[in-house]
Order: sequence, then C-alpha cells, then structure tokens
Amino acid sequence: MQSIAHKRTSKSHSSKMTTLQKSKSEPNCTSNKSNTLQPATSVHPKRKSTGNLRRQSSFSDRKFINSTSNSNKDVWRSPGYYEVPDILGNAYLKPEQPVALKLRAMDPAKQVTKRPWYPPSPHYQVPKLPPLARAENKFEAKMRKILPKVSVRTSDPRQRYSDFKEIGTGVNGAVVKANFRKQPNVQLAIKRCKLDPDCEYRAAILRELRIMASGHPNLIKLREVTMCRDDIWMAMDLMRCSIFAILCQRGIPEGFTVHIACETLKALIYLHSKGLLHRDVKCENLLLGWDGQIKLADFGLAARVDRRNRDRLGTTKWMAPEVIREEYYNEKIDMWSLGITIIEMMDRVPPHYLIKDEEELFDIIATEPSPTFTYSHPSMYMRGLVAWLLDEEASTRPSAKDVLM
Repeated sequence: MQSIAHKRTSKSHSSKMTTLQKSKSEPNCTSNKSNTLQPATSVHPKRKSTGNLRRQSSFSDRKFINSTSNSNKDVWRSPGYYEVPDILGNAYLKPEQPVALKLRAMDPAKQVTKRPWYPPSPHYQVPKLPPLARAENKFEAKMRKILPKVSVRTSDPRQRYSDFKEIGTGVNGAVVKANFRKQPNVQLAIKRCKLDPDCEYRAAILRELRIMASGHPNLIKLREVTMCRDDIWMAMDLMRCSIFAILCQRGIPEGFTVHIACETLKALIYLHSKGLLHRDVKCENLLLGWDGQIKLADFGLAARVDRRNRDRLGTTKWMAPEVIREEYYNEKIDMWSLGITIIEMMDRVPPHYLIKDEEELFDIIATEPSPTFTYSHPSMYMRGLVAWLLDEEASTRPSAKDVLM
C-alpha cells in the first residue's frame, strides 16, 4: 500500500512539473492565470519604446518585464528606422503617347483635315473675323465719310514728309512746315493734333476738317489727312505769312486794310451761310498767300450757329461783350472780332493792349463803351465802319452780307 501511494504522489508531482514547464516555455497558453499577466496588444503593432530595453535594476519588476518581452514576437528595430511613404508616385515619369494616336496609321494621304468642323453649307471655309470696333476705327470711318474728295492715309507720316520746321501754333495743335520726300520742291503746312477720347474734341476736329475741305478760295485748303496711332496730321497749303507777321515789321495802310477786310468778309459770309461761326477772327488767323490772296485759317473753335452757344471761348481782346458776359450769342460775334482786327491792322496792336490782367480786361469790355483807333489816323469812313461793327447791341450789329454790300 505504501508503494502504491508513493507511486501516486510521484506521478502527481511529475505532472505538476510538466505543467510548470509548459507554462514557462509556452507563453500563449490557455490558462486563466497566464491571461491575466499578458498586456493588451493593439491591432497595429508599433515600435517599442527604449524604456523597456534598460538594464534590469534591483528596483525594476523582473516578472513584468519578462512577461512583456515574451508576449511580443515583433522583431526589434532601431529607434531611427522608418519607412518613407511614396507620395510622388508617377509625377516625374515621362508621359506616354495616348493609345488612340498609336492606333491610327500615319499615312499623309489618309490624315484627317485640319478644319475643326464643316458648317452645313457648301461654303465650308472658315470666315475671317471682323475688325475690332475701336473708337479710332469709328473716327476714321466718319472722317472718310465727310472727306470724300480728300486723301485719308493711315501710314506713318514721317515716311512721307521730311524737313519739319515749326512755324506756329493753333487751337488744337502745332503747325509745322514740311516737304514731300518724293517731291522735295513741294512744301506743305501740317497741323498735328492729338486724338483725345473726348467726344466734343473729336467733333471739333471733324468740323475743322470739313470746313477746310470745302474748297472756298478764302479758306485755307486741306490737301490730305494722315491718321497715325493717336495723331491726326492735316496737310494744308503753305502760305507766305500771316498778317500778324507783317504787323511785327510795319503797319498796314488803310487801302490794304480795306482789301483784307473784304476778303475776310467773303470767308465769313460762306461760314455763316453754312450755319457756322468762327469765334477767333484776328490777324494771326489771316494768312497772306504768295499771289496776295487772303485766307482765313484755324477753325478749331468753330461751332454751329443753331446750338445755344454761351461758352467764353476765343481770345480775350477780340471777344464781344456778350461772350464776356456769357450770354447766348450767334454769328454776330465774328463781326465784333473783325472790327477789333481792323483796329489792330492800322494801330499794329489791338485795343487795351497794355492791360495784362484778364479780369480787369473782362470788366472793361463788358462795361465801357466800344473802343476805337488810338495810334493811327484813319478816314471818317473807316471810323464809321469800325463803329458799325463794334455795336454793343448784337441785334443792331450788321451781318457780313450787310457790310460787304
């Protein structure tokens, strides 16, 4: 009996030893006790921190360290190891030719036409685009319409003209003398104007071109017009000099003064018959030709008579009283300016020549009686003519036809 009991005890002891060996060698055993000692592992294994790799000290829990090291089977990696993600992909790869183009045979006889589409008509050619609707194109179209007998060019005028020399200034621009490159003996007077986007300014340029293209013998004649970028070049007949240039040398006798006044009246009669007024009649704008003809020039301030004009425009010493007072006026203001011009031709200076203050000059013209001759001794007929032209009341002032008759 004792031997049997001894065998049972030894057998139970050996079974206990085998279970202990299994528990030590197999950490993933199914016992409840071993499950309680295992730490919770995440779904995605991460790199272990270096804290668990320290050398065991007397204060560390050896049992916990052994259990954690045995529970994880991941291969240990150094702390600086990581994988670089491929974020560029195929960004820097050379693109390949599309497959659809490779399938088509590169036969020149069988290539597709270059036209993108065929319109439903026999005229399958692609139409040209219309020109851009710019303000310069509209201005050029208007200029060609009002100047049917005058050549209008759009090329560079410097390639057509040469030897430029400034000879004067106008209301809308400077006046220069030039020659034709192909005909050096032919000289012209060219007025250059800057094409401003203002509609009223462009209308004034068109009005000036229309007046000069009328062909009246007492108006300066327009030869041709060149439009280059934003500049308008008006080519006119070159005159000998202006009446003002003669006055700088000497005075004009009464007989020549009457002749110049009659020629100026003919030009004013034509302008007034067309419903236009000049607004700047003076000796600087009266030109003398090579054969003694007198022509009126500079129509930059010309305006329609049928408009209600009350703008204070012109040269101050030649302005009528109603222009100074900014009242509504008509073509009678040109007759007042002609009377001042006659005094200028005989006295060599206009009335109130020594007054430089413009406001004082406005008060004198608007309030004081009409001026007369100061430095010359004209006849009584000339004095009567000037007094008639310088009537303070515009309603009783004569017209150009009345004076010439």
